[in-house]
Amino acid sequence: MCARYTLTRAEKELQKLYEVEMKEAFEPNYNLAPTQEGLVITADEPHIAQRMHFGLIPYWAESTKLNISTLNARSEDALEKKTYRPLILNHKTCLVLADGFYEWDRKSGKSIPYRFILKDRPLFAFAGLWSQWKSADGAIVYRSFTIMTTAANRTVGKVHDPKNRMPVILDKHTEPFWLSKDISPAELLRLCIPYPDEKMETFQVSTDVNAAAIKGLLNNRPELMLPINSQ
Repeated sequence: MCARYTLTRAEKELQKLYEVEMKEAFEPNYNLAPTQEGLVITADEPHIAQRMHFGLIPYWAESTKLNISTLNARSEDALEKKTYRPLILNHKTCLVLADGFYEWDRKSGKSIPYRFILKDRPLFAFAGLWSQWKSADGAIVYRSFTIMTTAANRTVGKVHDPKNRMPVILDKHTEPFWLSKDISPAELLRLCIPYPDEKMETFQVSTDVNAAAIKGLLNNRPELMLPINSQ
């Protein structure tokens, strides 16, 4: 499961690398957790980067209360799930912008966090699906997303042992295909493969990152993503 990630690049860099306009201002997030807003680019509006909540709320849900099971969508069986099937069939795909993510090694009984980044790209995108929920009276509109997952590569699998999963990181050349409305659902899901080991690196970070919030305040500061031996 990918339940925590980072997006710390300046707005100008995001706009330049993805050739998008910013729909709203976005502040760097060093510990982006469920229900918080991430930055996504949708197939419906591919020239705009917009904020949405992490953790998908289906359009048919009774409320915006998050079920943790919708943080991630297993790519192998997404078409069989009533939550994700209509999103894939209707091309409700999105790029979830990030520059790193966290996973926890729990084999010792403790939760030891590691950060994963790419060697070849300072900014990248997870494959995602998004949904729009509206209140019965239409007064509240809540947009949210889930991150697709696939089998873990060796780099992630050594740390994140349970079920050996990792988020789907799209290659720069496959990002446009994930947003394309001209390819079939089966072809779309074939893009959900493990990212090459040789293009990733990981390092242990402080357990301070384990908490998404402390005393009601978001736990969001640059030091959280530094290697533990540099703190």
